[in-house]
Amino acid sequence: MSWDFRAFGNLHPSYGDPELFSVRMYHGAQICGNCYASGNIAWFDYCDNDRMSMTEIDNMVRELGYDGVISYWYSIPTYSNSGLTKLNDDQDVIDMLVFVPETRLIDIFLHHEVDSNEGWFYGQSGSNLFVDLEADIVPNK
Repeated sequence: MSWDFRAFGNLHPSYGDPELFSVRMYHGAQICGNCYASGNIAWFDYCDNDRMSMTEIDNMVRELGYDGVISYWYSIPTYSNSGLTKLNDDQDVIDMLVFVPETRLIDIFLHHEVDSNEGWFYGQSGSNLFVDLEADIVPNK
């Protein structure tokens, strides 16, 4: 494991190592249109660029208590016009990590219980989907 779950109320770490970054994981809601509303936020710090993989992301999701069919999408906050990109495999994770160390924060969105009728949407490698982060998303307590 190359990360630590940040307890509610703890401060964001200051990274000296250029390989380290944080993941802000949005969970417990659905992507509907261009919104991700009424979910929760979990923070994972000390993620290591050299060790990050789909397995590590799966382990983060399990740490939150989830199991079952979940789609992963990511966005880089400093590149807000980039929309969301789907994470399917380790190559997608490598593509996501090219932004580290220029950014130390990566947003990952979980979409739970993917309906089979939505397969066309989730088969994309990227999308024009943007997420309204002003919605009712709260940190884990």
